[in-house]
Amino acid sequence: MEFGRIALVLWSVFASASAHNAPCSSRAKPIIIDTDIFSDVDDVGSLTVANVLHNYGLADLRGVALNTGSKYGALTVSALNTYFGNGDIPIAAMRPLTNVSFFDTRTYSLSEYASKIAYNWPRSLNDSSTTPTPLELYRSVLSAAEDHSITLISIGFLTNLAALIDSPADNVSSLAGLALISAKVKELVVMGGQYPSGWEFNFGGGDPASTYHVVNNWPRDVPVTYSGKDLGGNIYSGQDLAKNALPDSPILAAYQWYVGRCSTIRESWDPVTTLYGIVGLEGFRELGIGELFKYDNEVGYNSALTNGSNAWVNDTSVSNQHWLDLADGVTNSTVAEVLNKFFAHNPSDKSCTALKSRDLYTTFI
Repeated sequence: MEFGRIALVLWSVFASASAHNAPCSSRAKPIIIDTDIFSDVDDVGSLTVANVLHNYGLADLRGVALNTGSKYGALTVSALNTYFGNGDIPIAAMRPLTNVSFFDTRTYSLSEYASKIAYNWPRSLNDSSTTPTPLELYRSVLSAAEDHSITLISIGFLTNLAALIDSPADNVSSLAGLALISAKVKELVVMGGQYPSGWEFNFGGGDPASTYHVVNNWPRDVPVTYSGKDLGGNIYSGQDLAKNALPDSPILAAYQWYVGRCSTIRESWDPVTTLYGIVGLEGFRELGIGELFKYDNEVGYNSALTNGSNAWVNDTSVSNQHWLDLADGVTNSTVAEVLNKFFAHNPSDKSCTALKSRDLYTTFI
């Protein structure tokens, strides 16, 4: 496979997609994204990937849950979804809502973007307080879904998933949390942890108690894939957004505001996780490109300590938990270029018949 040419081909496909009407796939993967959008801009990149693939028919974005309490988070999600024509996608905000905005007290170099996006771009959601809670969203979407069909993509703290695990049966579903998860969830994809062991912010920086609960008590019959801090942390995306994105793009604005000093380059923890969560290991054939990721283990399971640190336990009886790595022959820059084309994508391009052309298949598969 000539991975160096992937980004160029993907860009040409995106540019020509608006001339076609058929979606990429008739089997859109149902997903829910659980995001901490607020303190890092890579959540914006993640939701961009999800919206583009939703419009291409590869994803069915059933809802977006917020795991941080700022009222600006849900409004920002709404602005991004609305930009891609998906303002009707349900959004769930944590309670209690706060008026807090981000301030970088660690490096004093990153800047707030969420309130700016929320109040300077059109959005379908007027008030974060009118949204359901994340637990209400989870139980509603899962109860209505086909069995073993929903992929949950967690790109923040695990607070909402811990609440789902502990939730009792109610008038929405006769199943309590663990049983509901086992019945309806196809896979949990988590951006968190370090592999095979270590400490990472999503696991230990905000709500380590929920990390401990979810990692150690997730139903063993439901597969889990972890995207660790080293994978996305070594992939820097966002290059040339100012040149390639539309001038009115909220994605461009968010990256400019957050990174600052005329740069839009940022680590790719959440976009990488979301891309895998939707297309998996084999699904890139529908995008006309080769495989980008592989599992870096065959057996075992993740375990978490009370401080949020994690360690992989080698156990040959468990084969449905994995952590991600780049596929053989794939470089960090290859994945970054693929992500960059998503970030600069024109929202009017919503179909991709060209992605199924024979030339793309024979070149990259």
